[in-house]
Amino acid sequence: MIDARDGPSAVTSADVLVIGDGVIGLSIALELARSGADCMVVGAQRPGVASIAAGGLLAPSLDPFGAPAQAFFDSSLALYPGFVQSLRDVAPDLHVVEGLLVVRGGESALVDAPAHELSTAETRALEPRLVAPHGTTIYPRDGSIDNERLTHALRAATMVALGSHGLRTDAVVSIEVRRDGIVATTESGSRLHARSTVLAAGAWTSTIAGLPRSIPVEPAKGQMIAIGATPLRHPVVGNGVYVVPRARETLVGSTLERAGYDTSTDWATAERLRAAAAALCPALGEADQVRAWAGLRPVTPDMLPIIGLDPDEPRIVYACGHSKNGILLAPATAVAVAALLAGTPGPYDLRPFSIERFVAD
Repeated sequence: MIDARDGPSAVTSADVLVIGDGVIGLSIALELARSGADCMVVGAQRPGVASIAAGGLLAPSLDPFGAPAQAFFDSSLALYPGFVQSLRDVAPDLHVVEGLLVVRGGESALVDAPAHELSTAETRALEPRLVAPHGTTIYPRDGSIDNERLTHALRAATMVALGSHGLRTDAVVSIEVRRDGIVATTESGSRLHARSTVLAAGAWTSTIAGLPRSIPVEPAKGQMIAIGATPLRHPVVGNGVYVVPRARETLVGSTLERAGYDTSTDWATAERLRAAAAALCPALGEADQVRAWAGLRPVTPDMLPIIGLDPDEPRIVYACGHSKNGILLAPATAVAVAALLAGTPGPYDLRPFSIERFVAD
């Protein structure tokens, strides 16, 4: 990595520039660094960034997509044990909570393996304080992770792998494609040069000027609350919300609002989330709400990510638009992007995620 520090016009160079320092960008950078690539990351932790604001569900079973997209989701979940293990040096207590419970209504669930139905009594034995009069469906491989701790762990590991100068806190406002590579210009006026660039700026990816095409990624606001009690041991979905236990609090979410980059919260929504959670677990209605916030999911029209090379400018790699599955898809996205940049056959079929699916006929 070359760093000429002669003022705003100086250019810092690396083989690969990753634009975006959320879970996706950091996971890609770490994968590249571990393979020996010369890499740098640039990003700004804006209010509402999904990596911090999300609930941390790892649940490919909740909204199944057709094959081979579903295979990519399932593969990423399978990578999680090794993914977390690789961060032990910086986050020894980071772990996945395995087992996702979906509270059933009066209908009998049609369950595909590896899920199975639990009766009311079986549910009570597993989660005594959960109200599930018709039982639950458990997905034992699905679960959750503390995404805030995961983000901090990835940042720490990336700084170790790249050095302090390899991770810059600055927002990229534009890129320029040149014969000798791509130059990114940041809000501070810095210029960053790389032979290849990965676009992983989440909900802000489409705001970068100079891209070779329009990127159909926009922010979708999701309001959440945290309640200061942990009566449950497993993440639970039901009554129109998801409930995720953490060390000292329980997260409840979430809404899906087309509100641009607005990250405000409102009392009525918080009360609705709280009431829905209390109906699932009355102990959550008895405890104090400790905070409320809103995150910005980077959504695409079909809710699938955009992963792959630009068809006209292959020095640009897309890794954006992960919608509500960015935490889940981080490990597989990192492996896929590293393979693309190395020019080697990747382990996944990325055709469902190509940017070309949004090109009009």
